[in-house]
Amino acid sequence: MKRLSKNIIALFLYSLTSTSSALDLSEAMGLAQQYDTTFQAAYANYLATIEASSQSTSAILPQIGFNAFYQRGETEIDRAGTVVDSDNNSDGYSLNLNQVIFNKTVFDNLDQGDAIAAKALADFESAKQDTIIRVVTAYFNVLTAIDTLETASAEKKAISKQLEQSKERFNVGLSAITDVKEQQASYDISVADEIIAINNLSNTREALRVIINVYPDNLEIARPEIPLAIPDPMDINAWQEKSLQTNFSLLAAKYSVDATQSAYDGSKGGHYPTLGLNASYGVVNSDDRNITDTFVSPASENTDAKIILSLDIPIYSGGLTSSTVRQKLSELNQAKALHEHEKRKTIALARSAYLSLEADIAQVKARKQAVISTQTSLDATLAGYDAGTRTSVDVLLSQRLLYSSQRDYSAARHTYITDSLELKRVTGTLAISDVDEINKWLIPRPKNDTQTKQQ
Repeated sequence: MKRLSKNIIALFLYSLTSTSSALDLSEAMGLAQQYDTTFQAAYANYLATIEASSQSTSAILPQIGFNAFYQRGETEIDRAGTVVDSDNNSDGYSLNLNQVIFNKTVFDNLDQGDAIAAKALADFESAKQDTIIRVVTAYFNVLTAIDTLETASAEKKAISKQLEQSKERFNVGLSAITDVKEQQASYDISVADEIIAINNLSNTREALRVIINVYPDNLEIARPEIPLAIPDPMDINAWQEKSLQTNFSLLAAKYSVDATQSAYDGSKGGHYPTLGLNASYGVVNSDDRNITDTFVSPASENTDAKIILSLDIPIYSGGLTSSTVRQKLSELNQAKALHEHEKRKTIALARSAYLSLEADIAQVKARKQAVISTQTSLDATLAGYDAGTRTSVDVLLSQRLLYSSQRDYSAARHTYITDSLELKRVTGTLAISDVDEINKWLIPRPKNDTQTKQQ
């Protein structure tokens, strides 16, 4: 079991220090645009939905149809025992045109189609921003999981050293068996924590692979120093108002209200008269036919051209129109309620994102100071060890604190990056250029970085 555990850890450490070309954030974003099925589905839905505008417009344009026929037949007529055979051959064609002049339902559906198309565009823009957030979050989740594994392994090693020294002290009678048991319990917990960290790293990598369709075994990491941009303006209410104007999910909900409003207005068209124009032109050619033994109907060409202006006034439709109006009104009320819900949600998200970003900036600074402090503490402990006033266990404990503070500092930077993008997403300003800017903050992982931490 112990050998298997060592093999698993060795495999993960090898993957962390692989010499293959590291994948950066911009490359991951490019892969997501190509392979992310959620994004592809959103794009396909956008292309399908925007056709609603063209479909609604087609209803007010002329509807033109052409029909042609070619007939060959034979007619047998029996008159008082006299049978007359006659060919029944004809051909012809017709051209028809229908044009709506007034139809309230059709006209209102024009606005509905435009609103549906506008909603589709807002939904797609929201999906693009959601893809950015998902990629960035999954990317930095992997980096955080790597840091967690490194810290767990370092802590296990430190506790293992403590356990060995406790056993030695117990063997020479300098400590009680309880000290050994306590250290053994701590070591067993550290082993479990390392296994959990290994599994978590596997899960985060698989989560990123689902999006980019490539196994992310080597990622670039954030530089120790990254710019901490304070929200501009530093006014939470200003960010809230901006989100109410440009948040794509909120805009989509608004266009949904517009579409259902048009559908409601159009449903009332069942109570209104409709006026339409029909124009047709047709030609039928018939061959000569034997009507009797002595009479033959000569071949003919008949032409029929007409224009019809039709007025249709609905009187009673079995209650269908009234029922449809009530249905569309309920759908309109539903859309308005959902829009109000999205509005409140957007306000909450904007305020939360702003406050989170402020807290993230303060936390990054605090975590950075913690790294400096624990490094100073480790340096002092090493000096005490050289002077004989500190033990190797003290050194290992100081190293554990340093690794933990480094892990927390990395996690704080990762959280700051994702939250900075979240604030832009809520306000509808998030773009690929923001990902490219963050990508400038990344560097390849030092080849011996993990190995150094494990020693």
